[in-house]
Amino acid sequence: MKKKMAIVLSAVMALTMGTTAMAAPSPSITTETVQQVVVSSSIGGAQQAVSLSGQQTATLPGTTFVTASGQTVDAAAVAMVTTPATAEQAQAAAASLVAAIASSDVKVVNFTGQGALSLTDAAGNLNIVNNMTIGLSTASGEAVAQNGSISAAFALSDILGGKTLNVGETVQALYQRADGTWVAVPVVIINGTIAIALPAFGGAVNVTFVVAQGTPSTTVSATAATSPRT
Repeated sequence: MKKKMAIVLSAVMALTMGTTAMAAPSPSITTETVQQVVVSSSIGGAQQAVSLSGQQTATLPGTTFVTASGQTVDAAAVAMVTTPATAEQAQAAAASLVAAIASSDVKVVNFTGQGALSLTDAAGNLNIVNNMTIGLSTASGEAVAQNGSISAAFALSDILGGKTLNVGETVQALYQRADGTWVAVPVVIINGTIAIALPAFGGAVNVTFVVAQGTPSTTVSATAATSPRT
């Protein structure tokens, strides 16, 4: 599994290693008709923390880390903390996302590098299979902000929670900014592992995973932007 995760992370990091400035995002995702909203009942579990120096994460060169007290720290002293959402949090994310898809005012911005992006599954449903909060912390538990880009890898089966992807379906990952805008971030899926590229952030971000129409990506387009700042 460690080797698989390393391969996936290398593919995700190819997104940013060749760029020094953030490219413009793709146009907002075309409004889709959502037949119904489905939120997995398997969302939940225990909080986990993994080192940024481990096999499940990767850090873009030049990324810097600062504690809440203003102290600059090395990536080796930082852990990525993932906290599964509660059922209520997942339902709230679902309601916000479906409203954004249908809205002409709230943008769903595509930073994945793909020319076209769907957020509904093969049946036309907004199908949320996982939702988690991802943040950074020191060993003592102090929150850490990052300026740059990090990537995180997970077992695909853990993200899907028992669901199986149909032919013509993949997984997309999004987070919501403070202004209400949703941002779709790069995802790669290889050999049962899924990895996502995360933005620079000053606090934890809530990441929503949806099953969507499309083909699972095993690479990230070289024209994709670096992860946007929150």
